[in-house]
Amino acid sequence: MKGTVVTHIVENSTDTFSENRILELQDDDGMTLWFGRYFYKDICVTGICRMVKLWIFWDCAGNYLGIQLDEKDPLTKSDHTPFEPEDYIRLDQILADTLSILKSLRYEDLVTDEITQPELDDNRNLMALFEVDGYSSATSPTLKEYVVKDAVYTCYTLWHTVYGETRAHIDDILESRIDAAYVKQLLMKESENHKIFALDIIRRENSFLSECDFMVLPLVGSLDRNISEKALLAITPQYLSSPEKQLQFVNLMDHALPEIKYEIIYKMQLVDKVSTAAVALLLDKFMSGKISSGGLNQIFKIISKQELLNKGIVNNREIESRLTQLSNHPDAYTANLTRNFMKSIR
Repeated sequence: MKGTVVTHIVENSTDTFSENRILELQDDDGMTLWFGRYFYKDICVTGICRMVKLWIFWDCAGNYLGIQLDEKDPLTKSDHTPFEPEDYIRLDQILADTLSILKSLRYEDLVTDEITQPELDDNRNLMALFEVDGYSSATSPTLKEYVVKDAVYTCYTLWHTVYGETRAHIDDILESRIDAAYVKQLLMKESENHKIFALDIIRRENSFLSECDFMVLPLVGSLDRNISEKALLAITPQYLSSPEKQLQFVNLMDHALPEIKYEIIYKMQLVDKVSTAAVALLLDKFMSGKISSGGLNQIFKIISKQELLNKGIVNNREIESRLTQLSNHPDAYTANLTRNFMKSIR
């Protein structure tokens, strides 16, 4: 992958064995592609340790991206056999889990003792019992489904390395760059990771939405569900207080995924004052086949709420005309649903 490498020094690192620098690969626009750090990690049981050497990488938002090892120095299990391909896949899943059970555990919580402490003296056979992820103890039964088999200490050590001081340092680097211009640059990138990072920033710092809304709103209609859901989360009911913005928002249904269309309606239900034009547009979307019958019922909930706050909305000529059409709809379910709704609010 091409780009410019930037070096960040980790000052006062608690990890005295590993490289004290984080490498960042930036693209031609100066935007992060990844961060990486080379680690030397001791994985120990009862004082006997094995050194693991590997690169760990994080993406543009500081999320775990992957590991890289020397082919000649693979990870090994308790019986000293190397990890199989499926073990690396499982390890990758574990390291990507920010809420892993490993987060709250201590080293001594990882195993349950199965034998008494032997007399170590000069007996090498007994010493072998205490090698990394060895047989002196068994993995706690409650942990087995959360770790690679026979590699509980490796999983634990690497998880805490991924989410330790390096991740905190990366977060500080990224936080120092955040402003409206930076968020716009992220949104302009093609990659999903950059866009989602920008949307997460906007959700956290909603003041950026007004400056970036022209880039955020179209993402609600993205065919990438991760992006469309994040874009919806970034749009607040307060932002939709403007009648003009309500119309823009509802019109995003035209190209949105089916499940996102419902989310657009749910978001409109949270708006304190929905304009009659927006309500009429929602009803038009249903009549043009953009919304299912289930969606119509949710639109009626918006009208009910507005009727409580704005008496007479159902008597508005535009709304009344559409409700009358729906009460005579050829689909019996739609017609009955509308008639029952009209009776309930009279």
